[in-house]
Amino acid sequence: MLVRGNEGVAARIKIGEGAIGYVEYGFARRLGLPMAALQNKAGIFVLPSEGSGQTALSEVTATGGDLRLSITDPVGDLSYPIVTYSWLLLYGKYADPGKATAIRDFVGWGLTDGQRYAGELGYIPLPASVSARGSETLAGIR
Repeated sequence: MLVRGNEGVAARIKIGEGAIGYVEYGFARRLGLPMAALQNKAGIFVLPSEGSGQTALSEVTATGGDLRLSITDPVGDLSYPIVTYSWLLLYGKYADPGKATAIRDFVGWGLTDGQRYAGELGYIPLPASVSARGSETLAGIR
């Protein structure tokens, strides 16, 4: 049966005996779904958790000026092997200066003070280096 989105997949896994699916960590945690330990690049089986996700994300370094980060089988004994970032695409220039300011303020909050809410919402806080790079890029939006 085809289901769509994290909500649909998570609901189907929850009610389907022997069901296997892939959803965001926050959905699985919030719904109490069983989660699989996967073998990482170091050969160690690791359960998904905020800690194993943070370890994986901390092992990645951005290249280039656009912050595109590829996380393919990250190194680290405690790294969960399937992680990625949620992406936010913004224009470099807005016709309305007030809109540009509002976007910089809101996204800037998300990159700094807003990070403290990540865990309770089922997300992994950004590594400080990624947050800092995002803030640097954000400062260039006009």
